[in-house]
Amino acid sequence: MSSRSKRNLQFLRVSLKDSEKKVDTEIQIKPEKTNTSRGYSVKERKLALQKDVENLKNQLTHEENIHRALEWALTRPLEALPRLPPNLPPATMELLAEMAVLEEEVCKLEEQVVQLRQNQYEEAIHISFLKRNLENSSDFQENPATKDFNKYPTKNNHQSPNPKLQMVKTLSKRSQIDHMAAEKCFETQNLQGYSGDDGPNKISESILKCLMFVFSRMGSNSALKMTEMLPSLASCENQWAIDFKDPYGIFYEFENSDIGPYKYLYEVDATTVVKNRTTISVFLAARLKILLGKLALVNLTSLTHQEKLAFWINIYNSCMMNAFLEHGIPETPERVVELMQEANINVAGHLLTAFSIEHFILRLPCDAKHTFVKDFKTDDLTARSIFGLESSEPLVTFALSCGSWSSPAVRVYTAYEVKNELEVAKREYLQAAVGISTTKKLLTIPKLLDWYMFDFANDMESFLDWVCLQLPNEVRKAAMKCLERKKREPVSDRVRVSPYEFHFRYLLYK
Repeated sequence: MSSRSKRNLQFLRVSLKDSEKKVDTEIQIKPEKTNTSRGYSVKERKLALQKDVENLKNQLTHEENIHRALEWALTRPLEALPRLPPNLPPATMELLAEMAVLEEEVCKLEEQVVQLRQNQYEEAIHISFLKRNLENSSDFQENPATKDFNKYPTKNNHQSPNPKLQMVKTLSKRSQIDHMAAEKCFETQNLQGYSGDDGPNKISESILKCLMFVFSRMGSNSALKMTEMLPSLASCENQWAIDFKDPYGIFYEFENSDIGPYKYLYEVDATTVVKNRTTISVFLAARLKILLGKLALVNLTSLTHQEKLAFWINIYNSCMMNAFLEHGIPETPERVVELMQEANINVAGHLLTAFSIEHFILRLPCDAKHTFVKDFKTDDLTARSIFGLESSEPLVTFALSCGSWSSPAVRVYTAYEVKNELEVAKREYLQAAVGISTTKKLLTIPKLLDWYMFDFANDMESFLDWVCLQLPNEVRKAAMKCLERKKREPVSDRVRVSPYEFHFRYLLYK
C-alpha cells in the first residue's frame, strides 16, 4: 500500500472518531436541556398552585365574613347595632339594611298585636259588666221566680217548642244516671292516670287530671234537683237549657240539629258547686302538692316542639284551675277577671302568670325580637326567651280555658297526639259554638273567634269559608246556605258576633 493510501485511511479513521465523539457530546447535552426544562415546569406549577390556594383562602375569608354578618343580623337583639365588615359587597350591605328595617317594623306590629289582645280582653270585660248592670236593673221589674233563669245570658230562657218536649223527658230521666256515670268516669280515669313518671309532660298531665277530678267532685246534680223542684212537664219548657247540655245556647235559638260531643261534657259553674265540697280531700290536696313540687323542679331543656306545646297547654289550664281553688270559686264575673290576672304557677323555678304563658310562650315564638320595655314586665320577656315555642300555634285558642262561660272545654293534651287533639278540640268547639239560622240567613260566631280571626284567615270572607270547612257535613251545608246571599251585601248583615261572657264555668271532658 502506498503512503498516500495510508494517509487517506488514517484520515478517515480520525474523522470517524471525531464524528462519534460529536454524537456522544450531543447526546450528553440533550438530557441536560430536558432536565432543565422539566425543572422550570415543576416550579411554575407549584407557584400556580400556591397562588390558587391563596385566592381560595381569600375567598373563604370573604365568605366567612358574609356568613358572620348575616348570622349576627339574624340573631342580634333588636336594640344592638349591627357590626358589619367594611369589605362586604354592596348587595349584601343593602340586604342587611333592609332586614334591619323590616325587623323593626315586625317587632312593632307584634307588640301591637299583644297590646290589642289585652285591649280586647278589657273591652269584652267592660261590655260584659255593662250588660250585667242593665240586666240587674231590669231584674227589679221581673218576677222573682224567673230571675234565676236570667242570671246567665247565654242560657236562653224562652219557651221551647213542643217537638223538643220529648227530648226533655228523656234527658230528665237520664240526668241522674249521667251525673253518677260522670263522677265514676272521672274518678277511674284520673286516679289511674297518676303514675310514677317524672317527665315534664306526664307531670303536667297528672296535675290537670287531678284538678279536673277535684272540680268534678265539687259539682252537684243541678239538673236532677231542678226536675224535682218543678213537678209538671210544662214547666220543663223553661228549663230546656238546663236539662239539655247546650253550653253556648245555640241549639234553641238557632237551627243547629247537633252540637256534637259538647253535649256530653261535665259542667261546673258557680250555681252547681256544692259549698261543702269546695274543700278538697286530704289525699287530693297531698297529691296536688307533690305534683306542683315536681313541676317547680322540672327540666324542660330537652323537650321537642310538640312536647312543649302539650306541656304548656296543660300548665295554663292547671294554673287557672289552681287559682280558683286557692282563692275560692268566683260568684261574679268581676272576680273571674281578677283571678285571670292573679293566677300564677311555679314552673322550673320561675313564677309564671297565666297571661305570660298564653301570650309570651304559646302565642309568640321564642325567637321573636320584642322590646316591650314600656308595657310589659321583664318576667314576661324572660319567660318567652327561656320557654317560648319554636313557632306559635293558633289552635291553642280552642284548648285554653280561663274558667269563663265562653271558654272552650278542658281536656288533657298528650305529647305525641297534641296535633290531632287540637284538631279535634277545634272542630268540636266550632260545632258547639257557631250558631246557624237558615231562615234568617244568619251565622253567629263567638267573640273568641272574632278576636283571633286573623290567625286563621286574611279577612272576614275567607274566615267564614274556613269556619264552614271545619263543621260536619250537614252543619256545613246549613252554614253555607246562610252565606249564600248577594255579594253586594256587607258581611255584617250575614254574621253576628256573640259577646264574651266572664261568668265562672268549666266544661270538662269526661
